[in-house]
Parts: sequence; structure tokens; C-alpha cells
Amino acid sequence: MDLQKIADSFYEATCIISVQKKGDDGYGEIRLVAANEKYIIPLEQPLGDLSEVPGIPDIFQHEKKYIPNSLYENYLPKDLNFEDICFRAAVKKLSVHTFFNLNDLNMWFEIFCVPVNYEKDDLCYCAYTAIPGNAYNVGMSSGKNSTTSEDVIKTCIKLNSTDDFEKTMQSIIHDIRLICRAEVCSIMLTDIEKDTFSIIATDRAEHTYIRPFAQRSDYSVVARTWADMITGRDCLIVKEEKDWIYLQKINQIWYEDLRKANVNSIVFLPLRYAGEILGYIWATNFETADTIRIKETLELTTFFISSKLSSHKMLEHLKKISYTDRLTSIPNRFACTDVISYHIRTRTAFSVVSADINGFKSINDSMGFEAGNYVLKEIASRWTKIAKENTSGTQNLIARMGGDEFAIVIKGDYSEEEIMRIISQYEEALNKRVNIDGQDIFVTASFGYSSYPEDANTSDSLISEASAAMREVKRLNSSNHILHFTSDMLRPKRSLIIENKLRTALENDGVFFHLQPQFDMEHKLYGFEALARMKDENGDFISPGEFIPVAEKVGLVDKVDTVVFRKAALFVGSIIKNTASEIVLSVNVSVRHLMKKDFPEEVQNILRESGMPASSLELEITESIMIESADKALKCIDELRKMGINIAIDDFGTGYSSLSYLNKFPANLLKIDKSFIDKMNESDFSKQYVAAIISIGHIMGFKVISEGVEEDTQLETLKDIGCDLIQGYIWGKPMPAEQAEKLITDTEAD
Repeated sequence: MDLQKIADSFYEATCIISVQKKGDDGYGEIRLVAANEKYIIPLEQPLGDLSEVPGIPDIFQHEKKYIPNSLYENYLPKDLNFEDICFRAAVKKLSVHTFFNLNDLNMWFEIFCVPVNYEKDDLCYCAYTAIPGNAYNVGMSSGKNSTTSEDVIKTCIKLNSTDDFEKTMQSIIHDIRLICRAEVCSIMLTDIEKDTFSIIATDRAEHTYIRPFAQRSDYSVVARTWADMITGRDCLIVKEEKDWIYLQKINQIWYEDLRKANVNSIVFLPLRYAGEILGYIWATNFETADTIRIKETLELTTFFISSKLSSHKMLEHLKKISYTDRLTSIPNRFACTDVISYHIRTRTAFSVVSADINGFKSINDSMGFEAGNYVLKEIASRWTKIAKENTSGTQNLIARMGGDEFAIVIKGDYSEEEIMRIISQYEEALNKRVNIDGQDIFVTASFGYSSYPEDANTSDSLISEASAAMREVKRLNSSNHILHFTSDMLRPKRSLIIENKLRTALENDGVFFHLQPQFDMEHKLYGFEALARMKDENGDFISPGEFIPVAEKVGLVDKVDTVVFRKAALFVGSIIKNTASEIVLSVNVSVRHLMKKDFPEEVQNILRESGMPASSLELEITESIMIESADKALKCIDELRKMGINIAIDDFGTGYSSLSYLNKFPANLLKIDKSFIDKMNESDFSKQYVAAIISIGHIMGFKVISEGVEEDTQLETLKDIGCDLIQGYIWGKPMPAEQAEKLITDTEAD
């Protein structure tokens, strides 16, 4: 029989394979007898420059000449799955339809292996065809794989139907064990950098004699051997004696471990995503008669599980960096605020301590910033040790709030005397000198504190009051370095002056708006953000940085919001009417304002007065509202969305709440805070962080706008990583209404 002619008759890349038959269930050498041109070309040529790609088998990286009737290991990595497919087709005369994944190259191939009606001596033959495809459609439309498709679809539904990661993984691993009819099935996560391995889900059949992997004393030693062993493979199946012999050859440690654990068979797959091994999944003592379907199901399922694990890992990473101060590695302001908010929600008594290092500026000035940073890290280390060792007898959180200011959250209902005693331990920890380059530095601090619920019932107020008490300690400059907050410490003279000016401005039309333009990445005008501005009775401008915090503190911010909103809406409404422009007006809404009972009616009235379409209005809301009053906020936001109004999440990325509540927010737009844009080009890490936020926004179906874009390099980076819109000085500063109108008309003229 002319086997070359048979190979050439196939349209797709095909080879004819011979399998040496040994008895009924054994085989010897496997050879590539003949192949068509489409199969030979990629076989002989390396797959591009793979020298920098981790995990690519060496055999794929060098040119080689195809010689008919050669052992397949001369051209392909030795693979028990490949051998099993060829054996089934050539010797068992079974047609096989499956797929293969080169994980490291993210390449999928649909495989057809059919028996050839020809035998010569002890040689049997099959035709092997490989067709490139992708994970989303490979095998999913084949009638032969309908059961596989159903199993995979069920897994995908579970992966996307809940936010409880651990519960989801446990449910999925249970299903996989049943599909495989295995005794045990497990998922392990790995962290290569930290050299850690953790079983996140496992499911065991009743009465199994397999010893649990995580209970074996040397399991981490075994797990470390898998990365090298699995290189170039998408799956490892051990079910027959020849497989065990091969496993012993490539991984003696694991071979011995499995034998001792009463394992008779195992199907083992890496969980890879974007070239990185995130973990492993395996089923032991599975139904070997159904190997092909089990392999198909697991390979497609693990593709989607890996994607979910990658998202989970990214979210956990974002959560961690959102929570952690970079310099000291202790919790930061956002973590502290989140803990305080949690205690308030659960009505747990606690106190907030604000601690500031005395004379810290002189350390920076005289010894340099590196010395100052060393002092901050040393203080953080000492105070964290007290908190962790629980020497104070209380549950405390230590956080760095910024600069040389720290916070201590003391959980529990304690008397003033007891709190003073607890804080004194942290003060005493500073008595030991700090040595820098042979020079001793003595550090002291000022401490102020406030308590919940007697002093305040919001996180901002408690932190502000603790800080006010701390500043009073510094002002008094006495030997007593600890003070409890009292009401007379707040509202210093300047704040009272600004408050009076603000009240006067609200009464005399002194509050107005400027508009800062927003553009898409092609420099097309998208809309404007309305920003509050104020003049006092003498016509002098008052900085928003001064009057906005005062407005929030004294309860006038909703009135400021309303004035700016109404005036800006009237202006934009008239522009839209006269020019038919499709610009969007973005308006900030404070938490206090949004939570007013009649807020939706107020918005409806302003739209009616201004004639501005609801679709042209975008309300900016911070995600903190979802922590403080999620149910009430969602009800209000849903009413606004039903009116056709767009919702934007403002200053995204500045806290953990952004991550845990994002999926509950019925928003249209995500605004990335300027602080991230400022640091974006300082390091690849900062750039990837912004890229991750943009990616998360797009996954959730939001457009993403970056605030505070001021430099060409920032603009180019944002274009590269897929940002949708920008706002910043590079293309437009906040401007009066007349300039905004000119910008709109000039844009329309173009």
C-alpha cells in the first residue's frame, strides 16, 4: 500500500503513523511513516524565535529534516497521551476525535486519528490529522463531544454565577470527580515567587484508601517537581504499567509518592494562563475506560478555570496593593478606613488613634529622605510587633495614613484610663533609640484619639477628630503626649471664616461652575465635568480645596452640588438645543446629597427646567456609598438609571471597596484617580496596575476615563493600554462657560 499517497490525499496537515503491536494491550515503537507537505513544513521548521518563551521544549526550537519511518520522538516531545491516541486508532481500530493544547504558546489543535485498513507483520497504521483552532470552539460543535460540551458549559455557568470563589471551586471539583468517576479530585494553587503550594478544593469518594495529598509530609517537595515535568505537555495520564514505568523515569519522587498513596491511575493537568502556571488539577483512580472523554472535558474545563483563577489572582493582588502601604508594608489609609467602616456597620465599639512623629521634617532635612524612610519603617515594625503579639491585651490595627502620620484602631469598649494605657505602650516603644549610620536618633510622637460611638458615627469624622486631638497635643507642646478628642478642638478660625464666606456665597449667587472638557483618544470632544467654584463677597476666588472640605464638614455640600448642577445643566441644555450637540455633562454627587429622599425628583426637575436630555447627564458617585448604605444607594441609582441617566464611579482604584463592590454598581463609566496616572510611567508595575483597572472596567462593561492626564507620555501609555477617554490639562483645563461654548462650536464646525 502506498502510504505516502494516502497522506498526500488529505487536505489538512496529516501524517501516517505506524504502531508496533505487542500482545492485545501493548505497543512498542511509534513512527512517522509518511506525511503530507502541510504536516512536514512546521515539523522541520522551528516555531519562530522561542528562546525567550518559558517552558517550550527544546525540540521545537531547532531545524530538523523529516525522514520517513522515523521515531516520532525525533520530531515531537515524548507524550503518553499522543501514544495512547495512536494506539487506540492503529491497534484497537477506533476512530479518535480529540484536541491538544500547547499551553505555553496558547495554541489549540483539533485532532482526528483514524485507523488505516492495512497491517504489515506486527505494525498497525493510522492517519493523524491536526487542525489549528481555539479554546472557544474546539470540540464544542462536534456531535461526538456533546457530553463533553455539556460538562464544560455547566462548569462555565458555575464559574460565572457566584462571587464566592472557594465555594465555587469546591462545587466544580466535586462535579469533575463525578465526571471522571474518580476517587479523589483536587485543585492546587501555586505561587512560584513565594514557593508556596495550597490545596484550594478537594473532593473524595466515600471509603477511598488514597491518602490525602496535603497530609503527606513531603507534599511540597513533590509539588516542586511538577513544573519541570509538565513542560511542553497539556496533560499527563498514568493508567497502565508502561505509563508507570515512564513516570518513574521522568519523576522518581512523585512516582514513589503515588505508589505509597494507593494511587492506581491519575490524570494530571497544569492550570496555565498567559504562559504562567497558576496551579494544577488532578483526578486519581479515575474510570480509565473513558480516558478520552475525561481528557477532553478536563482540558477544556481547565482552560476556563485557569481564566477564573487568573482573574481571582489579579483581584487579590489589587486588593493587597490597595490595602498596603508601599514603604512600610503595613495597612494604608484605605485599609484603615475600611476596617473602621466595618466596625461601624457591625456596631462594634472601638477607638481611632492618630499618631504623628514629632520633628520628623528635621530628620529628612538633616539626614536625607532615606534616613526618614528608615525611621518610618522602624516605627511601623515596632508597633506592628506590639499589635501582633497582643501585648496590650487588645485587638489593634496599625496603619500608615501618609507622610509621618500613623493610625491605631483599638477594638473594644474601654475606659479613658484603659485607652491611655494601651496607647502608652506604643509611645514607650519609641523610647529605644534608632541608629542610622552610627548616629542615634530619638523619636517621639503625639497621639490623639476619638471613640465610637460616643464621639462620632462615621469613619471620616472619627479620623478627623482623632487628628484634631493629635494636632492639639502638638500645639500645647506639653509633657502629656496623649489626648482624647473634645468638640472645642474642631473648627479652627480659618474653617469658621470659610464657612461664613460659603454661606454668604450661597445666598448671593457666589457659587458657580467651571467646565473641564473630556475627550476620547482621538481628541474628539466627549463632554464636560462641572466643577464647583466660589467667590467671596469681595469678588476674590476661594480655592475648592478650601471650601469643599468645609462644605462637607458643616453639611452644606448638597447645596453646593445643587447650585452647580442646576447652573451647568441650564447652560448645557441651551447648547444642546442650539447646536444639536451630543455632549455629556458630568456632575459630582456627594454621598450626603445622593442619600436625600427627594434626590431623584430634584434631578428630574433640573432636567425639565434645563431641557437637557437624561442621556446627556452623567452623575459621578464614589464607591464608598456602597459600603455605608448599599441597599438604599442601589435603590436610588436604579431609579436614576430608569430615567436614562448615566452613572460614573469616581476616583476608582483608591480603596479596597472599589474591588469588592464594583460588580454591584449599575454604572456606565469608571474614572481612574489622578494619583495612579501620575505614577503610571514611573515603573512597569504602575503601568500594569492602571492597565489592570482598565481591563477590569472593560470586563464589567464600563467605559474608562483617566483623570489628571498632563503629559504626552501619559497620553501615549493610555492609548497603548486601551483607555477610552481622558480628562486633564494636556487637552483642556477647567474653563468658564463662554470658553466651553466656543470649544463646542469650534468642534461642531470641524
